[in-house]
Amino acid sequence: MEEVLNALDYSKAPALEPEYLDNDIPQNSSPENTKLTLTVPEAARLIGICSPKMYELVHAGKLKSVKVGKKILISKKSLEDWIMKGDSYEKAC
Repeated sequence: MEEVLNALDYSKAPALEPEYLDNDIPQNSSPENTKLTLTVPEAARLIGICSPKMYELVHAGKLKSVKVGKKILISKKSLEDWIMKGDSYEKAC
């Protein structure tokens, strides 16, 4: 057994795990540009507003959304439609 281990050529083995196997790096199963839905913070970041304002829009019914468990999801289409409609939302903070 010792002879077999000594005969192995370790120079061809990668020194480190490939980046996609590194558990310290967050993995996205679906990058934002391919997702059909966005979370409220993602949608807010995408259009450049704060998350609380986006939650207000959702709760006021200005944006169509679905609730999956505790998570609120907004379709990209709904967000685009709202922007194209030019509907404004103003509420005193």
